[in-house]
Amino acid sequence: MAKILIAAKGGFGDVLPLLAVLLALRDRGHHLLLAGDRQHAVLARDAGVPFQALDGVSEPFAPPSEEGMTVLRNLVDRADLLLANPLVPAAILLARKLEKPWIYASASPLAFATRADPPWWPVLARLQRSLPDSSAMQQVAFRLARSRAAWQFRRLTNLARRLGVQVSGHICFEGLHSPWLNLLLASPRLVEADALPPQVLLTGFCPQLPPSLENVAALQRLQEFLAAGAPPVVLAPGGADRRDPSEFVAVTQRACQIAGQRALFALRPSHHGLVGEKQDFLALPYLPYSQLFAGAASVVHSGGIGALSWAVGLGVPSVLLPSVWDQFDNTRRALQRGFGQWPQRRPEAIAQALAQSMDRSWPALTRVAPALAAEDGAAVAATAIEALLARLALRHIDLSVVGRGGSIAHKLAEYP
Repeated sequence: MAKILIAAKGGFGDVLPLLAVLLALRDRGHHLLLAGDRQHAVLARDAGVPFQALDGVSEPFAPPSEEGMTVLRNLVDRADLLLANPLVPAAILLARKLEKPWIYASASPLAFATRADPPWWPVLARLQRSLPDSSAMQQVAFRLARSRAAWQFRRLTNLARRLGVQVSGHICFEGLHSPWLNLLLASPRLVEADALPPQVLLTGFCPQLPPSLENVAALQRLQEFLAAGAPPVVLAPGGADRRDPSEFVAVTQRACQIAGQRALFALRPSHHGLVGEKQDFLALPYLPYSQLFAGAASVVHSGGIGALSWAVGLGVPSVLLPSVWDQFDNTRRALQRGFGQWPQRRPEAIAQALAQSMDRSWPALTRVAPALAAEDGAAVAATAIEALLARLALRHIDLSVVGRGGSIAHKLAEYP
């Protein structure tokens, strides 16, 4: 069996899909190690696998400290195969340096953006929304956004240069892609497979509910609230809105009051005071979205791919309030497919969207929800990874690496 390092940082939406893959590989007998943010240690404990904390902030393409690089280098060097998400790009650069095979994996379609399916970007998204998908201006926006990202994450380019690693293509996108296998851990109900780059496998949704996220007391309060009246609006801020939800809570709470909707807020306990003691409003700590969204009339969220996938899988319409990075492109996908709305971030506009969610039917959700809910992307990913391991372990073979001259040799060792 192979020794596989899974390096993943970020929020639950970033890490839980890879945890689902980790569990599928663990159950097939492979030796796994999870490396990520300190709060992910409990996920490794749930899975019964070793854990290594990685330093640094959980922001896209942020390189670690020198000490963090040493830790990461040792982990990559001891592994037969690396599986890394976009928030640990240094692991991929080290895999190139150490001539180790790697897999690039993300639940976010933006990680595999192409000109064939131009994404919406922060700052430009509202302009792009008004343009035809195939217009020349969409391609201009695509080029501008890529140039901006290259400048914004230039520290990653400097790290590659310092390591002596040549990266072919954009340092934040195709430059991190693997020549062996890339995994988009998302649903084909949200992504057009034909628009993806070569060597990208669209696995399907990867649901995962680790025991550490269970909260019996909060679940009981949720069930009591649901039973006490009409289905509520569920408000689930993500990303930057989750770290500081004050503005999100203020505008959405007022919107629910205008719309006359009961509302349930998913917030850290330290933020529950933002909601206050108001009738028909309840603040709860984090619960799995499978539980939180199931009884909702609609879900107001930031456009994270995990929240959107759960809402679609449960047949619940979304009111999307994106603010950072891939949330805008995920919002585009929801709008194009008839899964939700994107109002202006004002109480009156959000209230109107909530009213429309109640007044209209959602045939696309009704049609798609059962199929998405039945997907098992983790099993698909694990099978693809095992197929790659078999090819690499079969014999000593030469594999060309994009962006490097010549080839490198890999032989995966069997572990007792």
